[in-house]
Amino acid sequence: MSEPSCTQTNDNTTRLKLSRFTLITSISLISFFPLNILLPSFPALALEFNTSTVDIALAVSLFTLVFAFSQLVTGPLSDKWGRKEVLLGCLVLSAIGAIGCTLATDYWSFLFFRAVQALGCGFFVLGHALVEDLFEEQDRTRVRIYYMTLSGSFVALSPLLGSWLQTTFNWQGSFYAFSLLALGIFFHAQLILPVTSARSERDSTSIIRTLKTILGNRDFVRYWWIAALVFSCYFALISVTPLIFMDDLKLSEYQYALVLMVYGVAYVLGGVLASAVQRHISLDKQINIGLSLLGVAGLALGVIVSLEAMTTVTLLVPMLISALAVTLVRPAAISAAMLLFSSKAGTAASAGNSIMFITAAVSSAALAQAGDHLLMTIAIGFIGFSLWGLLTNARIGR
Repeated sequence: MSEPSCTQTNDNTTRLKLSRFTLITSISLISFFPLNILLPSFPALALEFNTSTVDIALAVSLFTLVFAFSQLVTGPLSDKWGRKEVLLGCLVLSAIGAIGCTLATDYWSFLFFRAVQALGCGFFVLGHALVEDLFEEQDRTRVRIYYMTLSGSFVALSPLLGSWLQTTFNWQGSFYAFSLLALGIFFHAQLILPVTSARSERDSTSIIRTLKTILGNRDFVRYWWIAALVFSCYFALISVTPLIFMDDLKLSEYQYALVLMVYGVAYVLGGVLASAVQRHISLDKQINIGLSLLGVAGLALGVIVSLEAMTTVTLLVPMLISALAVTLVRPAAISAAMLLFSSKAGTAASAGNSIMFITAAVSSAALAQAGDHLLMTIAIGFIGFSLWGLLTNARIGR
């Protein structure tokens, strides 16, 4: 009788882990709807509200600004009030904002509801905190590898999904999809999260004091800085691919989408490899291997540009190497950082995400100044960030 009981217990444990992983992955995937998937709808939005695409781009800036504030507040509040309570509240608020956008009758009301949506979207930051809450320490790095891998591959599919939603449902499509996914996450979280999933007791420590303590830990900042460096490289490369493949290499939208799909598949395979590797080596070694691969990707890209050998196939080589580098480094660095403040996981995730967010923003602004030397600038950035990351990792613990 004991064997069936043991088997049933193992099955229940596996189902629970899968359900928790599904929740975290869904939080990661929904984060692409407000920006990435909305991009194909810019012309339609400008036409709908009788304004320019520049004004619609300002709505993105407003969303980003409000979201930056929201994520700084959401994580600490989830430590104080409970992860479940804050997550559910944010989901409702973001869905109200999304539905409001579809009902907006003019540009200014659209801006208002975009700000409401952005305020609710602070829950995006809770994914890392929930990993700390819901999984054992030995499982967290592997879980992060899996869901970051799926997140990265979803970037590759975003143009296709955004175009389909725009064609099928007009500009409201991405907002409808966001609202439906938010509703699904709401019910899922309601079912599987305990009422006080963040902590058994409310924390009376001030948010500012907790942030100061966390950001005052040099190793925490260094780990997140490493994650920010590789994320900036990934973000920079993805953001310029339309210019390179469609403008310079004259690929059609369909061909460009296929290129991104290949990149997405490579991202998934990189995640599988990273998951296998992390079972046998330490987090620091995994970080160093990934950072070294980032440098190799930069060298390969630099050689291709120098030799004027830019083709779809040759450019895919450094892209695929960098995808593997990112899947190795980011989960390992973030897991090591979050381990330092597991009891303050919400605040730690907010602080770390802010470091990554600011770094990516500054890097993108610098990249915009590269002009005709865009790819070579990225190549040099890969090499420089690789060396910077290796140096930073060597200083951890000192």
